[in-house]
Amino acid sequence: MAGWNSDTAAGPVGAGTVTLVEGSCFCISAANGDIHPDLPHGVFHEDTRILSGWSMTVNGSPLEPLTAETKEPYRALFIGRVPRADGYADSPLIVERLREVAAGVVEEITIRNYSGLPVACNVSVGVDSDFADLFEVKEARVQRRWDVTRGADGDSLIISAAWQDLRKAVLVRGRGAVASAGALAYHAVIPGYGQWSTRLSVAPAGQDNVWRPAGHGLSPSDRRHQEWVAKIPRLQMTNCSIERTLRRSYDDLGALRIEDPEHPERIVVAAGAPWFMTLFGRDSLWASEMALPVDPSLALGTLQTLADRQGHHCRSPSQRRPRPGLGQELRRQRRRWVR
Repeated sequence: MAGWNSDTAAGPVGAGTVTLVEGSCFCISAANGDIHPDLPHGVFHEDTRILSGWSMTVNGSPLEPLTAETKEPYRALFIGRVPRADGYADSPLIVERLREVAAGVVEEITIRNYSGLPVACNVSVGVDSDFADLFEVKEARVQRRWDVTRGADGDSLIISAAWQDLRKAVLVRGRGAVASAGALAYHAVIPGYGQWSTRLSVAPAGQDNVWRPAGHGLSPSDRRHQEWVAKIPRLQMTNCSIERTLRRSYDDLGALRIEDPEHPERIVVAAGAPWFMTLFGRDSLWASEMALPVDPSLALGTLQTLADRQGHHCRSPSQRRPRPGLGQELRRQRRRWVR
């Protein structure tokens, strides 16, 4: 792996950025939950930005961020308010966006009315997808332009893209929404001291496993997290500060676990979130070795996976001279499994 330099450094992501990670999927957004295509934001799945734009407005106004809380590495709650049309600071409308990352993203939106009068709301969630490569986004050099088509059907929007012989598609669904080519829209009348809610999902076409009706038990990410918590040592000490630090370290290490796609039973350690959620020999070996007291299976999975991908041919010294452009090719390939 190359050192930290201008080729590997990410561009600025903006103040208050929130990052969620689950396996090889991650999401980077602004403090109010929006995703801006002109920043290295987005929902990424298998090294592709499947969602490059995700912006919510209520009555035409973007949300003012109040706070964002990361509940688990894969779930966060964004709380904002709807600006008042008369310019006063206090607003009776508070918006909660509970977002979970899986093989895509699921978001539950709740608008609470803290006034005694009903309020009519036109809610719109703008959607865009450029299918950019992860490293193009990270280095702020998106150049490949896909031939994109959009199809709206009821409460769903499918965005398809083609580039040479590659085909990709993403499905966006919103319960009760009216879908158009660029947004999902709602009209709601929120009663005094009442609330309104809906649920949206974004996933690669054909992978609807992220769409889970509300109130139907734990999500796959929750179950995976519970299994992880159940197998690691339990902490109990008098120093609360150290205990909190260790628990957060456990959560962070758990978020870096990914599966070998050829052997799902093997769990390996990714190099780091969000841009290096893949197997790097040096980083993964060091991390799994230091995590031996917590979970020895991480080291076993990492060693087995690296051993399977060792080279089988050795070049003579005269053949080992670097070829022109090799460094650039390695930088393109290092995020993927070493074949």
